[in-house]
Amino acid sequence: MFSAIEEKLYKLLLGICFLLMLGMVAIIFVQVIARYAFSNSLTWSEEVGRYLFVWMTFLGTALAVRNKAHVALDVLVGKLPPLLQKAVIVFGYLSMMVFAGVLVYAAVNMMTLGTRQVSAALQIPMRWVYMVLPVSGVLIIFYLAKNLYEECWQRRS
Repeated sequence: MFSAIEEKLYKLLLGICFLLMLGMVAIIFVQVIARYAFSNSLTWSEEVGRYLFVWMTFLGTALAVRNKAHVALDVLVGKLPPLLQKAVIVFGYLSMMVFAGVLVYAAVNMMTLGTRQVSAALQIPMRWVYMVLPVSGVLIIFYLAKNLYEECWQRRS
C-alpha cells in the first residue's frame, strides 16, 4: 500500500517537473521569437521562466533524493566494517534530514515575508514562488526517511 502511494507521488512529481520544463522552454522560445522576429520583448517572460526553473530545480532535488542520485562517497563507506558502514549511513541521512528541516523552517519564514512582497513583472505575491521551498523540503525529508529505512532495515547483508 505504502509503495503504491509513493510510486504515484513519484509519477506526479515527474509529471510536474516535465510540465515545468516544457512551460519554461516554451515561454523562453516565445520570448526569443518575439524579440528577434517582431522586435517586441515580452516583459513577463524572463520572470516566469526563472520561477518555473526554481520550482523545477527544487522538486527535481526531491526526485534526485528519492533515486539516490545525490553525491555520495560510496567507495569510502564500502571499505568500512559493516557496523561502521551502517553508522555512517545513518549519520549521513540524519544530517541531510536536519538540513532539509532547516530549509523548511527558513522557508516558512520566507513565505511570511513573501506575503508582503510582489514580483516585479507579474505582480503576484512572492509566497507563491517561495512555496516550493517548504514543499520540496518536506518531500526531501520523506524520501530521506524512506531511503534510510530501506538502507538500514531492509538491507540483507
